[in-house]
Amino acid sequence: MRPELWRRLLPAWPVALLAAAAAVAPWLPGNPYRTDLGAVFTAPSAAHWMGTDGLGRDVASRLAHGARVSLTVGFATAAGAILVGLPLGAVAGYRGGFWDAAVSRVIEAALCFPALLVAVAILIDPPAWLRALPDPLRVAAALAALGWTPAARYLRAEFLRLRGSEAVLSARAAGAGTLRIVALHLLPRSLGPVLVSAAFGASAAALAEAALSFVGVGVSPPTPTWGAMLLEAMRQSGRAWWLALFPGLALFATVYGLNGLAEGIRDWLDPRPQHR
Repeated sequence: MRPELWRRLLPAWPVALLAAAAAVAPWLPGNPYRTDLGAVFTAPSAAHWMGTDGLGRDVASRLAHGARVSLTVGFATAAGAILVGLPLGAVAGYRGGFWDAAVSRVIEAALCFPALLVAVAILIDPPAWLRALPDPLRVAAALAALGWTPAARYLRAEFLRLRGSEAVLSARAAGAGTLRIVALHLLPRSLGPVLVSAAFGASAAALAEAALSFVGVGVSPPTPTWGAMLLEAMRQSGRAWWLALFPGLALFATVYGLNGLAEGIRDWLDPRPQHR
């Protein structure tokens, strides 16, 4: 943990702020589900910091609860992509030959499909095991169906580069087995690009979750999501500006913060000196 790590990760502060808001969302004033027809489309005020929507629900409370959904989907998608991509990329890069060709063809085939359209197709008619999951995890699983390809590609490339290194050859000459070589010599030296791709993947997944909720195949109502809030804002365009402003800013901050986190990790793990 070098001191400059904190400076490089500083652009990720919006994600930390939204994560804190998501953590304390159940204790914030205002109920995201309670309707108040006497306070419909109330502009931001002391009583409602970010105004109310078409049912009189508090926008600030719904925004905080929506952060729980977006961040859960983002990080769960990144975790699922790593769980699938790591073993496939490791097998392709370390074994080579037939295994490399087979995994590479699977990756190329997966890249031929638009990830968002595949997620829509999965969520429209999910299998029974996927339907049994909570909504955020179901969306994350659908997004991870093709989101594992960057992790697999990066790990494969790193393993191909490192499997002929002196450290690996020395370990093999000393009698180390395949699992020991992979776990102690290859994987620790190959995780940098994978972690960076996972952070970028979390950013893309948070944005995709909002898009899926916007078109009505994401998290089911009445659970607050930023995509559903933006859909209502579109329907009330010109009547309640705050309905589009605050969810849009939250989504922008999430994508900006996660991209900043990815770039900070990349700079921290880059062995070359940084001249700025």
